[in-house]
Order: sequence, then C-alpha cells, then structure tokens
Amino acid sequence: MNISEERRELCAKNGNKTEEFYAKIVKSRGRNVVKSSKEDDIYKHIDFYVDDMSVDVKGDRHLDCIWLELTNVHGRKGWLKGEAQFIVMDIKELNSFVCFKRQDLLDFLKQNVVEYTENKNDYMKIYSRKKWNRFDEIVKVKYSHIKHLQKGALNYEVYWNS
Repeated sequence: MNISEERRELCAKNGNKTEEFYAKIVKSRGRNVVKSSKEDDIYKHIDFYVDDMSVDVKGDRHLDCIWLELTNVHGRKGWLKGEAQFIVMDIKELNSFVCFKRQDLLDFLKQNVVEYTENKNDYMKIYSRKKWNRFDEIVKVKYSHIKHLQKGALNYEVYWNS
C-alpha cells in the first residue's frame, strides 16, 4: 500500500501550486503574506503567516471528501494537532478557499468521532491503515459536516486567468 515516487511528487507539486495560488490571491487583497520556514512547515504544519496569523493550506478538497489528519503516516502529530491557527482548504466545487480555525476542527472530531474503521469509504470514523504498516489516523468528512465551523471563504474564480 505504498504510493509511488511519481504520485508523491505529483501531490507535492499540486500542493505547492495551491499554496502559491492562495498566497497570490491573499497578497492581491493587500494582506501581508510570509512563507513559513521549512521547519515550521514540517514540524508545526504552518505554510504561511498572514498578517501574523499562522495558516496551513490544504489543496484538492471536495464537498463529499475532506480528509482531516489527526496523526500522520509516520505516527507523528498530524496537521490538526499542529500549531497553525487556521486551516484553509481549497474546495473545488465552491471555487473557494474556505477557512476554519484548526482548533474548532479538532474539537469537532473529539466530540463527534470515536469509532475506528479500515474502510476508506466510511465517514466520521477514524480511518487507520495499520494493517499496511501505516500509522496515520485520518477522518473522512463531508463539507456539510463541518460547514458550521467555517470562518470565511475567498472565492477564486475571478483569479483563474490572472
């Protein structure tokens, strides 16, 4: 159940592209955007500081498939347990970056998710791949499950051609 090096590279490239696009839009709105250090990105799960607020950007999310990471594949704290104040998700069907307080998402899972599963199609359960020697614990949710926690959105449709 290992992913190929090509897949890993494609995911990294797409993630970087999403982060750059987010930074471009936020800067065009007059906000101060500073890229985090490599250490902050890796260990604190912070991609940017926007007007001194820490932000982690997540790309390629969909209304019916948003994965929230409690523990990463190496068994270390996932981005929901990181130090970013805000999680910004690129939700394709909305043509928007949608903003959540990281702690709100974590608290929501703590209050609403207790069951484990090995079925990646299950919602609102902690999905584990331990049988494949992967240590991640992630929860699949729909946008409708977490929409009430949303703190704002930045529609990017008008930025596509700029």
